[in-house]
Amino acid sequence: MEDITEIIKISKDTILCREGDDDSDLYMVSKGSLLICSRSGHMVTPLAYVKAGEYFGEMSFFDNKKRSADVISLEDTTLIRVPTSSLKDQVPTWLLVMAKRMTHKLRIMGQVIKDKGIKRHNVVGMKPLSIEQQRHYYELLTKFLS
Repeated sequence: MEDITEIIKISKDTILCREGDDDSDLYMVSKGSLLICSRSGHMVTPLAYVKAGEYFGEMSFFDNKKRSADVISLEDTTLIRVPTSSLKDQVPTWLLVMAKRMTHKLRIMGQVIKDKGIKRHNVVGMKPLSIEQQRHYYELLTKFLS
């Protein structure tokens, strides 16, 4: 079997993907860190920080649906890309069905959180971005569209 992964090097402030993109490959961070965020108007809300040894894109990888968030590199980053096409050869059908069902539930929950927000009581949550950080990432994301 040939090597199905690809090494990708990106610089700080690179937009790797945007909410709604059709890309469905899985990415693992080998070096560096990423911000996964959502946008509402001019507000950028952090959803997760991904560091070396962690991955992202698993929902689109399994259900082949559009990306649910934006991903921006916080520093120079090296990624390992695993294409969706590798699933057929390496994952049993029953496990794919289960992964798709779990992903469906996660997407529903993600939409509820996006629409309604989360009410937290006595929970240390994701630290919000400063106004300057929101402005910076918003500008990167809007420039990426042009």
